[in-house]
Amino acid sequence: MKRSKVLVIGAGPAGCVAGLTLNKLGHEVEIYERSEFPRYRIGESFLPGTLSILDRLGLSAELDAAGYVQKPSATFLWGQNQAPWTFSFTTPKTAPWVYDHAIQVDRGHFDKLLLDEARRRGVSVHENALVESINIGSLDHVEMNVRRGGKTETVSGDFVIDAGGSGGPLARQLGVRRFDEFYKNFAIWSYFKREDPFKGDLRGTTYSITFEDGWVWMIPLKGDIYSVGLVVDRSKVNEMREVGREKFFRDTLARCGQAMEILGDAAPYEDVRIVHDWSYDSELFSAGRFFLCGDSACFTDPLFSQGVHLATQSAVSAAAAIDRITQNDDEAEAVHQWYNRSYEETYEQYHEFLASFYTFASFTEPESEFWSRRRIAESADQRLERRSWFEQLVERDREDAGWSIGDFRDRASTMIAIGRHKRMELSDEFSDSELNPARVRWIGELTKQLNRIRRLEWNGSEVLLKDYYKIDPETFRLEPRRVLANERGLDMIKYAVEDPQLQVFKDLREQQFDYRTLIKQLGDSGKQEVSSQIVIRLFEAGLLTGYDRNGDRVVIQDRLRFDGVGVEYEV
Repeated sequence: MKRSKVLVIGAGPAGCVAGLTLNKLGHEVEIYERSEFPRYRIGESFLPGTLSILDRLGLSAELDAAGYVQKPSATFLWGQNQAPWTFSFTTPKTAPWVYDHAIQVDRGHFDKLLLDEARRRGVSVHENALVESINIGSLDHVEMNVRRGGKTETVSGDFVIDAGGSGGPLARQLGVRRFDEFYKNFAIWSYFKREDPFKGDLRGTTYSITFEDGWVWMIPLKGDIYSVGLVVDRSKVNEMREVGREKFFRDTLARCGQAMEILGDAAPYEDVRIVHDWSYDSELFSAGRFFLCGDSACFTDPLFSQGVHLATQSAVSAAAAIDRITQNDDEAEAVHQWYNRSYEETYEQYHEFLASFYTFASFTEPESEFWSRRRIAESADQRLERRSWFEQLVERDREDAGWSIGDFRDRASTMIAIGRHKRMELSDEFSDSELNPARVRWIGELTKQLNRIRRLEWNGSEVLLKDYYKIDPETFRLEPRRVLANERGLDMIKYAVEDPQLQVFKDLREQQFDYRTLIKQLGDSGKQEVSSQIVIRLFEAGLLTGYDRNGDRVVIQDRLRFDGVGVEYEV
């Protein structure tokens, strides 16, 4: 097996997970970190998918020993006069690495835990090492100028991963960052000494609470500490400067009555902190011998705690991509195409998810600068011109296919209804099991719609298998796979398929049979466990259309996808 030397910039979760994955795959890794650990970072609340990645990297014992707060869910007081709703992580354990909870951490402690483990496994770690510049102009290697101990030295390797956070030096050197016009927010936060007030199924949950000027996060941490932050519009910056960040934080938080009820008489015991750089992505995530990971590549609003998961998922993907290119250098272009597409689509998924929930709340909160700017109400919203999810939504609106731009907020309301509490107030009486009837109803309605389909059409004149890649969930190696596609460029990349499934859909294109027949044939072809998921994804990809007994189109509402929860982790 060929072995590469990889230079990693930054020792946060993205850098350490990239290093640990590359080490697992047999490569040499050098991590360069500008500061010395432990150091402070925000981003304390995780998703189950992050635990899944860390588990498969062999870190479960270390995480268990750290005693971090277990996070069973995320609870939202989302919209004025709305009952609370909970996004529960409850899920069947379909594989050893599927988790039904996440954790909340002190990032200084957690990040050092990762870095110490990387060092213990043989990864070379250099702290207080500032990367001043990177040369990626050569075809066969990269070079970096690194300043340590007052001296600058040049180091070289086969590849470089920029996991240097929002200040990632390669991302800035390349000039590929694009700031988002929709999420023009900033965050301001502090910490409170407060015991978790709930003992039942709400214990350990995070809270996101809307109010007139934005929303509040509340995250319970180890040691009876709450991280409490405000997300407000950038237009509030001048007001904050006039009165000072401490007074602005205190006065604005006081306007969120539901957050104050949870905090009780607790007072902040640390300085107030602030971050301005907010939502952005990159024109390019990888090329040649470089990869951007984590906040170096992109960041979007933290409402659903996806930041660390996006960092760790991209880190595993970059490591797997480097391993694949090292062993098969003739596939470099195809592997970069895979990395750029998969990263961009994951980011877009989060972006769409968040936009829907903001739009929902904007119709319930009093009119304010924050909420009027977070509402999507028409298809000419110029802030979203380069978002592919929005372009697809507008196209469907133009086609008058039983779906309109006005339905966008209903996608959030459907998910909210599944997690809606039975009472208007937060209470220890809440139980995760009380959400079961709504879950069953939702699945029942979806199944009913699918079973109405008497005729399925394949959209296109050809059923094709297209080359793609998938990361093996246990080895973390990038492997070639094939996915369904048509001649128009549409494809469905979530599930890999083979010749038996190809034949099923070729038969479908000729015979146009019904939904139940398709499910049976997919099951007989070896895809019984995921047959319905494949069909739903094909609808979402625009490859299938269904009609009822009267010839009317059956519209299957697209689900809001959110990676890192449930059983369908991307990595």
